[in-house]
Amino acid sequence: MGLLEKAGKIQSEDEAVPAAEDDAPATVVLPDPEPVKEKPAKKSRLRREKKAKKATREKKVRTPRVMPDGFDAATRGQAVLRRFVDFLVSYGWSVPLIAITAWGSYFNPTPFVILGLALMSLNLVIVPRNSGRTIGNWVSRTSYVNTRGNSPFYAYPALKGLTFIFVMLGLFTVFSFTSQGMPESDLGKVGTIGGMLVLLPPLVDWLMNRFGSSDQGLWETLFGGVWLVRTTKTDDAKGFWKRLESIADYTESKGLLEDESGTE
Repeated sequence: MGLLEKAGKIQSEDEAVPAAEDDAPATVVLPDPEPVKEKPAKKSRLRREKKAKKATREKKVRTPRVMPDGFDAATRGQAVLRRFVDFLVSYGWSVPLIAITAWGSYFNPTPFVILGLALMSLNLVIVPRNSGRTIGNWVSRTSYVNTRGNSPFYAYPALKGLTFIFVMLGLFTVFSFTSQGMPESDLGKVGTIGGMLVLLPPLVDWLMNRFGSSDQGLWETLFGGVWLVRTTKTDDAKGFWKRLESIADYTESKGLLEDESGTE
């Protein structure tokens, strides 16, 4: 019995050994660590450097607007003749219309108005758009030039030529307001206020010409600088332009263009 018990103990010990081996912890394989991404450099430093560069930049000095080289200012006689001819062509039709109306005669003003609008469009829009000059410029041998020596946008002579309408409409509105007061209707109030406001452009233009340090008025300043300069006879003029050149020859022969230089 003792031998059998010893043999049983030995067998039980042999069976316990693999069980102990099975209880040993398995080896854990760790994954390779991911590479650490480098953080991008902060942009704040670059922004500060850019701001510092912007702060150190010198401000651009505005060059004064002066008449371009190669041009001579129009004489006072040319400036006066230009104004007279442009007014005659654009608004000459209104003189008999106002006179007849003031006389109290009853008539149909529609033909006068249609003719006047056609002449205004011809002198202030069509002719400047095609030649860069108004009829008054052609007759007085003058032209408008900007700082680059080119003709300004054709809207310049149109806006400048509307000064008479702005003044007349504004004065009529002011007189109506002083005599009748503010209209009761909303449309009448808008018309009255608008009629008074159209007086501002001519007033500002006059003040700039009268008290400004340069010879540039409101419209000249808005278009980047415009000057009235002398021109010579155009030899290749044909048709309508040739007729205007012949009128300029007549005015020049009468000495209407010879006078001391002046500004407009």
